[in-house]
Amino acid sequence: MSFDEDNNENKEKKSKTFFGLEMSDGVVYTVVVILTLIFIRQVSIVLDALG
Repeated sequence: MSFDEDNNENKEKKSKTFFGLEMSDGVVYTVVVILTLIFIRQVSIVLDALG
């Protein structure tokens, strides 16, 4: 049994929100990947500056 089978009373699909804006799954995942890459780049710059 999956989660979708257990939760049949809520037929309305929940929309994902990002800073209050409704977005599809692909857009949310793309934003998360971009922010992760920016974070990794910033960490590498800081480590280069310290080392």
